[in-house]
Amino acid sequence: MKRKKIIIITFRFPFPLNKGDKLRIYYQIKYLAQYHNIYLISLNTESAIKKNEKKELEKFCQEVHIINLNIYTRVINVAKAFVNKEPLQVGYFYSKTAHKKIHNLIQNINPDYYYSQLIRTSKYLKIYDNNIIDYMDAFSKGVKRRVNKFPAWLKPIVKYEAKIIEQYETNIFKHFNQHSIITKNDRQHINHSDSKKIKVIPNGVDTNYFKPMDNSSKAYDIIFVGNMNYPPNIDAAMYICNKIKPIIDRNYKKCKILIGGTNPNKKIKALQNNDIKVSGWVDDIRSIYSVGKVFVAPMFIGTGLQNKLLEAMAMGVPCITTKLANKALLANTSQIMISNNEKEFAHTCINILKNPKKAEKIKNEALKFVRSKYDWNEINNNLNLMFK
Repeated sequence: MKRKKIIIITFRFPFPLNKGDKLRIYYQIKYLAQYHNIYLISLNTESAIKKNEKKELEKFCQEVHIINLNIYTRVINVAKAFVNKEPLQVGYFYSKTAHKKIHNLIQNINPDYYYSQLIRTSKYLKIYDNNIIDYMDAFSKGVKRRVNKFPAWLKPIVKYEAKIIEQYETNIFKHFNQHSIITKNDRQHINHSDSKKIKVIPNGVDTNYFKPMDNSSKAYDIIFVGNMNYPPNIDAAMYICNKIKPIIDRNYKKCKILIGGTNPNKKIKALQNNDIKVSGWVDDIRSIYSVGKVFVAPMFIGTGLQNKLLEAMAMGVPCITTKLANKALLANTSQIMISNNEKEFAHTCINILKNPKKAEKIKNEALKFVRSKYDWNEINNNLNLMFK
């Protein structure tokens, strides 16, 4: 296959790997760079990108361009998006100045393909031929699920945004030649007559990096990992500590919990006590997975495939999650345990903590499952076929 020139636009810089969207695009770029020339354009609404972070992507890309969007521009464009009945998040990441810069880069690079990460960057690339959009998740469905988490005065705005996102997800379809999404379940929520043409490209896990570690001192009964400023993860951590833990404490023993991951907010930090540790950012997330006896992911809202479950399974940690989260994962009950309320979660945890042989069996089945179905190389080979 002849090497193609591919422009990839991301709504934030894909390093460090502290969020699911960064993980996905990072491993996609890393794989595609073996076969094509990658030109990365990253929008930036956060702090300045460090030199070593930029260098990490320069290892794989011909060029790396960062376009900063200032707060004034973002506020103005969110207001314009509201008036124009576009999703606020699309407005937030759009700027005419950025669009001109991207247009000039495209003129200079003359790419064969254009790859848009999420609907958030779609306005920049929708006019070009050979363009691809990675929806990742059905955002509209995720927003709908979170409506009740907002204060009463905000609910009408969030409901309106969910409706506008749903319309945008449908309307943007026709502007792209090819489309991808993480799960079949999310694909069903893209309300377009040709939605079955959207290619399912799951998330994967680097099974050479995430693998069982020799660690006999499993200091924590329960672990949970995630971006701890993201509402579904905040809810999950609170649920583990406030709903599941008291039942385990009463019926088995005082359990030790470790909550790991970047940006813990005040609510999460306040959970810390003698039995609960909140680590915050760690340089190597494997140090969290390796000290836990059970990984618990009570995900009741949110969409897409949970990277945290793939990583925990690859690290050889028995996992318990919800029916909703497993809709994307599609593991069977020999590979993962399913619970749907605090009593079920607590008693499943106790069962695993009391039965090391059962834990070992589930761990081994889960390992085989992720290695056969969710290895990044296998998954990204299917992505590569989109750039023929």
